[in-house]
Amino acid sequence: MELRHLRIFCAVAEYGSFTAAADKVHTVQSNITMRVKELESELGQPLFIRQKSGVVLTSAGQTFLGYARKILQLTDESRNALLDTATPAGHLRLGSMETTAAIRLPRVLTRYREKYPQVQLSLLTGTTVELIKAIESHRLDGAFVGGFHQNAALLQDELFEEELVLVSSSGFDCLDSLIRTMPQQTVLVFRTGCFYRSTLEHWFYQVGLVPNQIMELGTLDGILSCVSANMGVTLLPRSVAENYGARQAIRLHRLPAEFANVKTVFIRRADALATSALSAFIMTARDQLAEARATDEDSLASSQELHASAALSSL
Repeated sequence: MELRHLRIFCAVAEYGSFTAAADKVHTVQSNITMRVKELESELGQPLFIRQKSGVVLTSAGQTFLGYARKILQLTDESRNALLDTATPAGHLRLGSMETTAAIRLPRVLTRYREKYPQVQLSLLTGTTVELIKAIESHRLDGAFVGGFHQNAALLQDELFEEELVLVSSSGFDCLDSLIRTMPQQTVLVFRTGCFYRSTLEHWFYQVGLVPNQIMELGTLDGILSCVSANMGVTLLPRSVAENYGARQAIRLHRLPAEFANVKTVFIRRADALATSALSAFIMTARDQLAEARATDEDSLASSQELHASAALSSL
């Protein structure tokens, strides 16, 4: 059994077809088929069920996948440990919730690239559940997720706190008026596994609200555009909603603190080597996010002083 067999097997398992796996590992499909057959012959049992639409893992394949990923991860770690230097370099695979990627990460990634141009960055967006699974399966080195999770396999560091707000069209002047219409409302959310969606569903349960229907959308822009068009309501970080281009077409409603105040956490595997590239990214993220928080607080204080001054001058 060779490492190339394991890499090919993992690629087929991840992409669900020999053709897609061949593109991933930059080879031809016949080579993929041959290597999988060699691996199955050596193990003495089939790893995939062949179907017209692709392949799925057998129970033996599911078991073997966990070991194959662990072997590859340890191999990569051992190589990185020997090659790692004080200067961050190599590949760094990051994940993030779409809201964090849209608002918080641009400055962080820009600063990191300026400081460490030898690092090749990639960023995958997804739900909190999807990102945790990607960390667990060694497909990501680190990820920004919503909240802390009871998971011994993860190292978790709080990086900032968000205020979540209920977002509606501008036609609702207060939360009470919006709540009264909730049985007729459509709730616009990301797919199952989204931390904000689960928070909203928990709030509905606590206050005894049942919306008319739940509609899943794939993008942040799509959700906010539908909300501004009075198609429904959603729950998002205040920082995201306030940066929406058509800000005048939506209204933000405060929720109780136990639902509104949520932490964004950077996770990574507890048993994985923290390379210099990853360690440098965590430090850069902390510094940039702290700097952004200080700037936001200064802007808020200046805005409050301006409003107070205007109020006094009108007396």
